[in-house]
Amino acid sequence: MGGADFCLEWEGTVQQVLDLLEDHGVAPEVGPATRTCARGPSTSVYFRDPDGNLVEFTVYEQRT
Repeated sequence: MGGADFCLEWEGTVQQVLDLLEDHGVAPEVGPATRTCARGPSTSVYFRDPDGNLVEFTVYEQRT
């Protein structure tokens, strides 16, 4: 299983993240879940890439 995890900021909506994952047959591992990230409150969805690394897409409610 992969040994990395990383976070990417998603500029769309949480629903778009979920739709993209579903369209590609990827099941979310966790989320959507409210988190406090580097720039404040956000909603995150976590999933595993093909190598088993944990990937987080985070969506900030307000862009700064």
